[in-house]
Amino acid sequence: MVNPYDIIRMPWITEKSMEARSKENRMEFIVNSKATKPQVAQAVEALFDAEVAKVNIRITKHGKLASVRLAEGYDAEEAAMRLGAF
Repeated sequence: MVNPYDIIRMPWITEKSMEARSKENRMEFIVNSKATKPQVAQAVEALFDAEVAKVNIRITKHGKLASVRLAEGYDAEEAAMRLGAF
């Protein structure tokens, strides 16, 4: 497996992503431009010790942005606190 820190560059923290984290159990990250959905899912599972339900990726002017929804029973707020992102 690839090092998770090579896949996930940094968290994407905006007002909209903060709202999604609390209401939709979703976290957003800037990821490596060559990262695939399965790689992002594995990296999030390794870093946050949480199961991933779904990954969506889109290309923005800021780079490749991954939106990761955690599975039932896992809390995105708690994972973000471990990350230090509020």
